[in-house]
Amino acid sequence: MKKNVLFKNTGSNKGRNWIITPENSELIALGYARTILDQEVSEAAYENPDFEAGLICMKGEGVIEVNGESFAVKPYDTLFLPPGQKGTIRTSGSLDIVECTAPAVETGSPLFVPFEELNADPNLTEMLGQEGCYRKIHRLIDDNVPAKRLLGGLIFSKDGNWTSWAPHEHTDTKEEIYLYFKMPPPAFGIQLVYEDLDHPEYLGPVYEDDAVVIKRGYHPNVAIPGHAINFVWIMATLDPSMERSWAGVNTQPEFLS
Repeated sequence: MKKNVLFKNTGSNKGRNWIITPENSELIALGYARTILDQEVSEAAYENPDFEAGLICMKGEGVIEVNGESFAVKPYDTLFLPPGQKGTIRTSGSLDIVECTAPAVETGSPLFVPFEELNADPNLTEMLGQEGCYRKIHRLIDDNVPAKRLLGGLIFSKDGNWTSWAPHEHTDTKEEIYLYFKMPPPAFGIQLVYEDLDHPEYLGPVYEDDAVVIKRGYHPNVAIPGHAINFVWIMATLDPSMERSWAGVNTQPEFLS
């Protein structure tokens, strides 16, 4: 039976909740959890006994405390956690944390990635594309952190532009999730996921807080005129021995320059 590709409105429940896992999707390694806190539900327990994790603050401010260390986070700050951390996530106001996970056994210490510093680093933040497909990329989880399988970052498109262009795929090495954010109504985008364009795995609209699983195939998307398509992209290598590189992709042959 074909499993779900599109997960709607994934930021609707308070507390820490698992959204996409190998149990409810075709993924074999990558997971996505979401922690939504406010004054009504201001704290959530946290642990990652057997997986590495990247926690990305999307909105609000708060504190992540693990194994006796505390990290104050604000929008787009990232905290990388090797396996074996335990603690709490809390806020005195509101907080929205996107968490990406992959099985791992290597131990180590948490690493905090302040967005202010990353945004000024040309190796991790840059403008990509050309006319019709301009976007800004922030590589939050890359070779700047000692992850074994995870990669992740943010894409901000220009209004009405394509992203993930030229179409590319990484079916044999990495699986991925796109989570759309900062697209208030009436904004939406169109996401494609396909090996055969005449029979796509997914072709349809995506809205803020929707998530799309990319297990195989090419996956470009496009914003509507006057609005951007913005998304968190999170990846995990299929096997711990595989090279962890966002650039290890295959461009659709018809679009090779």
